[in-house]
Amino acid sequence: MTNVDVVEVTKFETRSGEEELFRRGMEAGLPILVRQEGYISHEFGTDLDQPLTYWLTVHWQTLQHHTEGFQKSADFQAFVANFRPYLTRPASLSHFSPE
Repeated sequence: MTNVDVVEVTKFETRSGEEELFRRGMEAGLPILVRQEGYISHEFGTDLDQPLTYWLTVHWQTLQHHTEGFQKSADFQAFVANFRPYLTRPASLSHFSPE
């Protein structure tokens, strides 16, 4: 695996009955994510304990690639537009540096 400097972990809480719409929206948005400068890889999945909750983990070369590059871009707005309507609240986000 590539040396990873930063890992972004995002939690999404979906509306009951709209889980499939959320998943389809995320799948439609992921091609936008993977073409970003500094993107390394990602994992996306359903929380096994809370089935209305989903997790997206993205590995970035630097924190700035995510916060200064992707999050401030028109691509970011296009990415989240695919699934935002199916969320009960804004996604929660954290970054960490693996040791």
